[in-house]
Amino acid sequence: MMEYQVIENINISLSYHKLSLEIPPTAKLPLPGQFYTVRCGETKDPLLRRPFSMHRLIKRGEAVHLEILYRVVGKGTEWLSRCKVGEKLNAIGPLGNGFIFQEDVANVILVARGIGIAPLYGVAEAVLMRNQGARIFILMGARTKERVFYEEECRKIGRAFFYTDDGSKGFQGNGPQLLMHLMERKKLPQRFCMYACGPSHMLRDLADISEKFDLPGQVALEEHMGCGLGACLSCACPLRASYIRRDKHWEKPSLQWSEDRRQVYSLICKDGPVYDIQEVNWNEWVV
Repeated sequence: MMEYQVIENINISLSYHKLSLEIPPTAKLPLPGQFYTVRCGETKDPLLRRPFSMHRLIKRGEAVHLEILYRVVGKGTEWLSRCKVGEKLNAIGPLGNGFIFQEDVANVILVARGIGIAPLYGVAEAVLMRNQGARIFILMGARTKERVFYEEECRKIGRAFFYTDDGSKGFQGNGPQLLMHLMERKKLPQRFCMYACGPSHMLRDLADISEKFDLPGQVALEEHMGCGLGACLSCACPLRASYIRRDKHWEKPSLQWSEDRRQVYSLICKDGPVYDIQEVNWNEWVV
């Protein structure tokens, strides 16, 4: 638990904001996909901290700034949007497991909807840092054109394609439909690694595409967290037992097994929020 000084807190589009915090010299630096829980209030209302994923790390001289993208959706984030430069926020992090990067990855597809772009931007930067020749493709969308944001930033890191549910901007449809559209028209490389963040039904459809075409993928889950520390069990997610991935990056210390060992649940705040796209039991999780 540390105090982080606010360097910037600006509105970038509609209800979307960007927060920049100065990371104390003694603090551990986050990996793309990890998150922080922030106290969003000066009293016990709201009681629970709010989880926010790392968006970017910016180095300015000897200082390191943590950028967080967030959307104002309730009392906690509304309070956060009023924080001024120079104020300090109480935060715990970095928490959870981040994305895994293969050194030889040449083609990367990022699929986001709305605020789902927040943890994925750091993925693109991390990939390009490892391989400057890597090609980045971004599929970014929302319900209507008014809700599509971060266009210029997406174009800075790769080739961007946009979609909206009503067709008011870019492709008419959702992220998985746009992905299939581009694949069928050979506008994407034959082989690529996919990283995604957004609504669970979008991730489920991407998992089907991943399995059908044998494409590796990772997802950052946005399920609501209570404590963020693995105590309340509110962020349990069902996994496919035979697909669980354990290694030095994803140890998964909080798996909860049924007595017959046929069903297993994972705590997103401890074992995630990043998972292999085939690990999640989407049919049980997504109604």
